[in-house]
This record gives sequence, C-alpha cells and structure tokens, in this order.
Amino acid sequence: MLTKELINVCWQKIHKEINMSWNLLAKQYNYKNGNGEALRQDFKIYRRKNGYFDKSKEEQIQDTPNYNESNGKNKDGSFFSDKLVEMNEKQSKDDNYILNAHGFDINEWELVSCKNNIWNVYSKQDGKIIMYSSKINVKPIKEFIWTEEKALKIFNSLKSEYKNKINIKPLQYKINNDLLVINISDLHYGLLSDMYSNGNDYNLDIAEKLYYDTLNDIINRLKYRKFEKILFCIGNDFINFDNLTGGTTKGTPQDNSDLWFTVVQRATQLIVNGIDMILKIAPIDVVLIPSNHDLHTTFGITQSIKHHYSNNINVYVDSSPLFRKYYKFGKTLLCLSHDLKFKEALKIITSEAKDKWTDSKHIICILAHLHQGMIYEKQGYLEIMRTPTISGWSRWSNSKGYIQSERKNQTFIINKEKGITDIVNTVFDY
Repeated sequence: MLTKELINVCWQKIHKEINMSWNLLAKQYNYKNGNGEALRQDFKIYRRKNGYFDKSKEEQIQDTPNYNESNGKNKDGSFFSDKLVEMNEKQSKDDNYILNAHGFDINEWELVSCKNNIWNVYSKQDGKIIMYSSKINVKPIKEFIWTEEKALKIFNSLKSEYKNKINIKPLQYKINNDLLVINISDLHYGLLSDMYSNGNDYNLDIAEKLYYDTLNDIINRLKYRKFEKILFCIGNDFINFDNLTGGTTKGTPQDNSDLWFTVVQRATQLIVNGIDMILKIAPIDVVLIPSNHDLHTTFGITQSIKHHYSNNINVYVDSSPLFRKYYKFGKTLLCLSHDLKFKEALKIITSEAKDKWTDSKHIICILAHLHQGMIYEKQGYLEIMRTPTISGWSRWSNSKGYIQSERKNQTFIINKEKGITDIVNTVFDY
C-alpha cells in the first residue's frame, strides 16, 4: 500500500524531478514486487482522489517524462523515427497523421511499419491528452498516386482564371469539312541534355520555346485558312519521366532537368496555354495518347485539363487511358497511338474500330515514339505514318546511335472526303 513516506517521495520526484525511476522507487519500498508502473498509476489515482487534478494545480503537475527521440537511415535505405507523439486512438491508426507527426511529407513518403504504445496520459485545461511512444519506418514514394484532390490542386494553381476562357472565340471556324490535326509528339519535357555530353542542349526553357514556336508557326502559316475542327493530341511522351525517382513508367532511369513536381506544374500550364492559343482558330477536341515515358503523369494532368475546360462548349477532352484512340471525321478514320507493330496494324484497327472502319474511305494511323518521320507501305485503305519530333535527344539515344537528323513537327490538314490534303512541316535549326 501507499505509505505516507512513499507518497512524499513521489511528490518529491515530480516537483524536484529527482533522478530516480518509478521502478527504482517501487523496488526500494517493495511496492507490489517492485512494479514501477503500478506505483505510478496508483499514485495518479491518489492524486485524483485528493483533488490534485484541478486546473490550478495540474499546470504544476504535468507528468510527461523525458523521452529520448531518435531518427536515422536503415541499411535497406528506409528511414526510422522514434518520438513522443500526442494523438488519440483514431489518429494512431491514421497513416497520414502519423507521417505528419513525425515530420514526413505524405506526398513524398509512405509508411512501411508503425508501432504506437501509450506512454503517458495527463490532463491540460482542455481535457485528457494521450502521449504515444511512436516508432515508424518510412521510404520515399516511387510512384505518385493521382487523386481528385491532387488534380484540383494543380488546376487551382494555373495562372489564368476560367472566366477569361469563355471569351476566347474561334475566329477561323467554318463548316467546310477540314480538320486541323496538331500533334507535338515526343516533346520529352523535363529531359536534360547538353552539348558536351550528348551533342545537343535541351532543358525546360528550350522545350517551352520550341513548343510555343511550333504553335506560332502553325497559327501564322494558316491564318487565312478556315477549319471546322481542331484535333489537339497530348501525351505521346510529352513528359520525359513518370515518377518521383525520375524514371519512366517502367522505372528506366532518365537524365532530368527538374523535380517531378515542377515539371508537372509547368507542363500543365504549357498545355493550357497551347489550347488557348489554337482555340482562337476553331473548336478543339483534345485527345490523350498514352505512352511509355509518362503514362501515369499525363493521365493525371489530362484530368486537370478536363476539369479546367469543363464549362467551355468549344473544348472537349478525351481523357480515357485507352492506348489507341479512334477519331472519325466524315469518311476519314484516324487511329492515334504512340506505337504499334506495323504488321499487326490492319488486324488491330479492323477489330477495334470495326463499327467505324466499314464506311470509311480513308484510314490513317498516326504513330510517334521513334523520333523520325516515316511513311510505311500502304495496307489496302490503311495508311501508316510516324511523326518526327522537336525534342532534344538523350544520352541513351546518343549512345545507341539513334541519330535525330533535325527538329521537325508535322501538322496535318484532313478533309472528310479526301483524307490528308496538306502536311505543314515546322523545322528548326536550333
């Protein structure tokens, strides 16, 4: 039982903070076979029964023992953190709360393991507080998971306000059976290259200049033409890497100029600005073409783009993750894909688009991926071509001898009845 002498020593421990543990006290006074935790709890009950938990006194008696916090890196590359955390039972089961409590950004780290033990319970003016001894292991997130909240965060950060969007009028619009297909493929936005290592300079600023110069060239050269519709292709390796570790969708390491978050932010703004520029010509159908470098990233960006233009009757966004997109314009059928095996093309297209194939006079498959403009042998009514790119070339492509002869973009003018009538080549010598 608690003796008067033991009670006085306990008070002395709290008020004078003597260097003696509860276990030592319990053993010294043979209290419940030396059970220090039992002594601490019983003394707490004694204090409660004797009125020592009123607000004026509890400020002087806060039973929060010293805790040796620690953190560091494990042998496997993960990190550990051991600290005293204030939380309730619900919060102790919330991964995000625990990560934040230990100082880890939930967008950059994931919880590997966690062990929470109640360390101490005490009261402040606003009620009971539970302190947990919290020990966790974490590792960097390798793949960014898109959520509606994250897509809206990007959308809300765009510089232009939506009220200005509805005032953009297509000035060159006319129902005349002509479609303008703008496809800036394989931009590899975020790729880092320099003359010393790869024989060419490339970074975000150079990519943006090439992107805007391409759109301005198209706009200026076609300023006297009218169009019924514009098909604007996004994706197609628009971004060079797909995750926080700087690798492609499958994890292949890349040379990148900036962090993933910066590239996503600027790429989203880049696409919005591009749509606004060509929206002055005619109404736009935006279509996502999934690809191997940026499958997850551009899918997420496209959701933000779709939300951004959700109230604009002149912009439609196809954000589906289908690898091949089919677009019917009169008697012309377009198959849009990042890559496709040439020998399998006829079988794939006639199977997937059989409802659109039979009454089409022109079937055109537009591919990218190889960074070279190519026209393949015609397969019946099927025409297959690859588009070149304005991108820089990487250290990997240079080492493999994949020579990119020039920076060029191809824009197609397609007629409902005649198929491709014109190809606008935008060529750069820088």
